[in-house]
Amino acid sequence: HGAHEPFNPAPWYVDYWDSAWPTTEPRPANWNCSAKSRKQHHGNIATQPLITAAAAHVITGVFKLRWRTLMSVDDLIADVIAMVEDLGLMDSTYFFYSSDHGYQLGQFNIPMDKRHVYEWNTKIHLLARGPGIEPGSVFSEPGTQVDIAPTLLGLAGLQSPKSMNVIDGRSIVPFLTSTSRSHELLGSTRQHLETLGDLADYRSAWRSEVFIEYYFVGPNINCMEGGPPGYYPKRDSDCVGLDTPQNTGCYLGTSDCYPTEDKHNNFVGLRRLGKEDNTLYAEFQSGYLRHVDIDFTNVDFVEYYDMVKDLWQLHNIANNSTMAPILQKLHDRLRLWYECKGSTCP
Repeated sequence: HGAHEPFNPAPWYVDYWDSAWPTTEPRPANWNCSAKSRKQHHGNIATQPLITAAAAHVITGVFKLRWRTLMSVDDLIADVIAMVEDLGLMDSTYFFYSSDHGYQLGQFNIPMDKRHVYEWNTKIHLLARGPGIEPGSVFSEPGTQVDIAPTLLGLAGLQSPKSMNVIDGRSIVPFLTSTSRSHELLGSTRQHLETLGDLADYRSAWRSEVFIEYYFVGPNINCMEGGPPGYYPKRDSDCVGLDTPQNTGCYLGTSDCYPTEDKHNNFVGLRRLGKEDNTLYAEFQSGYLRHVDIDFTNVDFVEYYDMVKDLWQLHNIANNSTMAPILQKLHDRLRLWYECKGSTCP
């Protein structure tokens, strides 16, 4: 599917790159950063090698090819919207465009993929269009993918079935729709909003933190040298140089290697987004869930970041002795989230 490895765009987009687009992926402070800057991080983050010229070439190639694959996704979206318009259903149709995870392209020296607790892996987009939604509007309250199901049911005027009482999500319809466009709302959506009670109270009581949970999947290593060539467009290719019969810039070789994660990468975390508390707190427990229970009662590493002062999460302040009381409160709060379900969650 679009933007997923292998990053093979439609042939008519394989060489396309607008002159106004950036020549490389974003390269913030943690792109190809030093071992010293990573020593207070868990697992393979602390031991990643520096990015070589070959790896940098692959990273930039992946960045551009992912963009090109999304051009085909954009074409598909345009076709769907055009069809809905032709059918005269725009006044009763909502469109949602999102993803299941973020991505990294050289952050903490990991060439590609996701799987980590950091902002560029966990933060995703959500674009929405439909009756009652103000074009160009935004809201800053934290939502997650678990909010999508109750939101779609709400737009349709349906109550969540009893079987969904253990689902953690809540409807974001009050944040999506605008009072200035309330005349556009379907009766089903109006009915849903009425069931939520006072909407000002609903919005003010919204969460200010998001629970994150992840378990080590397995070895995933990208190696920039010594791999076989690819043969795009005849077959899928794990390479970035797709303009020759034998593709170059391949990343499934035997040397110049970069692991995405290791067994230390099981974590639960709290991403807090309050006005006075913009932080990330995470606890890690080593192991492989296929072979041993991971329940975070044997935490062996902690990371804590001030997201206002440290946007790129280079400075883990969990080892600061003055943080002990704060860390204990965060640990207790994290356990509440880890053990809850449905309406029992904070």
